Amino acid sequence: MAETITSKENPLVKLAAKLLASKTFRKEQGLFILEGARLCADAAGSGITAKYCFYTPQAMEKYPNQVQAAVQTAHESYRITEQIAQKISDTRTPQGIFLVCPMLDKRFFLDKIKSTGRYLLLAGLQDPGNLGTILRTADAFAVDGVILTSDCPDFYSPKVIRSTMGAFFRQPVFLAQDAVSCIRLLKRAGQRVYASVLDDRARGLMQTDFPMGCTVVIGNEGSGIPQTIVEECTDRVYIEMEGKAESLNAAVAASIFMWEMQRQRAITE
Repeated sequence: MAETITSKENPLVKLAAKLLASKTFRKEQGLFILEGARLCADAAGSGITAKYCFYTPQAMEKYPNQVQAAVQTAHESYRITEQIAQKISDTRTPQGIFLVCPMLDKRFFLDKIKSTGRYLLLAGLQDPGNLGTILRTADAFAVDGVILTSDCPDFYSPKVIRSTMGAFFRQPVFLAQDAVSCIRLLKRAGQRVYASVLDDRARGLMQTDFPMGCTVVIGNEGSGIPQTIVEECTDRVYIEMEGKAESLNAAVAASIFMWEMQRQRAITE
């Protein structure tokens, strides 16, 4: 029988609440928090070992299989009240099931890159919702990996995790310090690196071949890709548009590039 926590001043409750709120604290502790029946079940199914599981009696009644899976993957499990669930939740109506997990090894190294793989490099993305959408789409199109620079939204933020709809555990993601050094490593691995830019040297997407072994770089939603990063890329490409819109949302643009890479792979394989 799991111990019941009823006080919001409990140290574990305070830990969970701070992990929810602070990127710095998550990094210091090497921990992050998951919430919701589906995400916690996905975590258990992925083989992750959690430190703590928290669940309400109501969650056990409504999601018995998911709660049991979460309990089995955690070192310690605790029943909590609905009030505590509200304190450690990032949603308006929490489902009452949470896991505190150690951060995953997502460091970017040359030996993690396949020379024939297709990748996406996000340089300076700002919106967590865009990041989550891109990861979900990358999972759908079987992209070999998504690389995030350090100035992208926190991969472990609750909003990013929730918006991936489970792709958080399936889609390969690598965390790189900066785009320039990352692109240099990609080129050493034999990758062609395409900057998504609109300039005189860029080729239209419909006239661009994406060979086995390529990476597309998507920049900041407002300012795009800095010129120093563009100069490191081997190619430049833009999405042809016939309407009056001057640009696309970053997640939409990334999705179009990933779809085209997948389409070309299906033709060649």
